[in-house]
Amino acid sequence: MKKILTLLVVLVFTSSAIGEEAKTYAQWDTFRFTIDNKHAQTFTKNMRAHLKKYHQKSPLITKIYNVTYGPDANDLIWVMGPVSYSELDARPDDKGHDQDWAENINPYITSYKQSEIWRVMDGLVINNLDENSEMPTKYIARYLTGDTTTDADFKKELLNQVKATLEKTGKIGYWSVMSNQFLQGKLNGRHFMALSSLSSWADLDDDMEFPKHYESLYGKGSFKEFRAKYQKAFPNHWHEIISINKEMSGME
Repeated sequence: MKKILTLLVVLVFTSSAIGEEAKTYAQWDTFRFTIDNKHAQTFTKNMRAHLKKYHQKSPLITKIYNVTYGPDANDLIWVMGPVSYSELDARPDDKGHDQDWAENINPYITSYKQSEIWRVMDGLVINNLDENSEMPTKYIARYLTGDTTTDADFKKELLNQVKATLEKTGKIGYWSVMSNQFLQGKLNGRHFMALSSLSSWADLDDDMEFPKHYESLYGKGSFKEFRAKYQKAFPNHWHEIISINKEMSGME
């Protein structure tokens, strides 16, 4: 459902005055980690119990995702939110939570990786999911490194052209572009993330015919110029497939 599309879709306002006043954006608190696979069953059980006890209510609702393809395949991703900075400040000092993490979660994590906050960029959302449909379980992420000499407004205009073209194809369920809220520089390069839902693996066999639809909007021969500008604005990009870990997330 649109209203429960945990990773991507709509702001969930809390009943607190702080939350209602502060949340004018949709963003998610995330981090990546790897676990000791020898104890995967125990970790899965412990994480499921932890989320059930401490992360079932907004704005701390959390799901765990598997990275199934990409440079960081086999990583797990913690995705909490949507949550504003004010709501992060308003979190209670929960010693029970911290003790449970220290005793039942942390011992099985072998490496903590990127800790990031991703915010949906204004206007860069397509949502054609039926309100009665099930929440997507798979997504394809395209990470983009932004060129430091290219104007931010120009980058956004290019992304708006991508949005318009994808809408023209009529084949998009959910798509959005998120910006990384903390500077990454060249060390990480994950400045932007374009995220698309996958209804099935077969979606990847379907040719979007992006150049054809782009030129139907912007004129014959325009795609070549767009591609050159896009490559300049975003000189590095790569894909990743992520899927929800239903067992850890308490969904089965």
